[in-house]
Amino acid sequence: MAFDALVANPGRLRILTALAASDQDFVQLRGATQLSDGNLSCHARRLQTAGFIAVYKEFREGRPTTSFALTASGRHALELHAQELLSAIGATPHTAIATSRIQSSASLESSADEEWVD
Repeated sequence: MAFDALVANPGRLRILTALAASDQDFVQLRGATQLSDGNLSCHARRLQTAGFIAVYKEFREGRPTTSFALTASGRHALELHAQELLSAIGATPHTAIATSRIQSSASLESSADEEWVD
């Protein structure tokens, strides 16, 4: 099992997962990742150099804006990382989802029972 250190870094992993949901500008991505401006810039530069994200600089309403998007290569790297994690715990994506649902259901049932205890 070999995790890609570029993806496994917590800050970069936050960026990749945030961008997997949607493209974002700098302010949105900073809020989603809770990274400081400097950390976000540094991690984004490394991900861009690796080809995992695309960075777009433009002017909106006369102000410079930086936007980020996950590339196909970045999505693939994120998917491989997720598969490695699931493999490490002995699960496949389908069994992990099913197990999570069963545990959530059991948790809801036990909490519902506790509400009715006198």
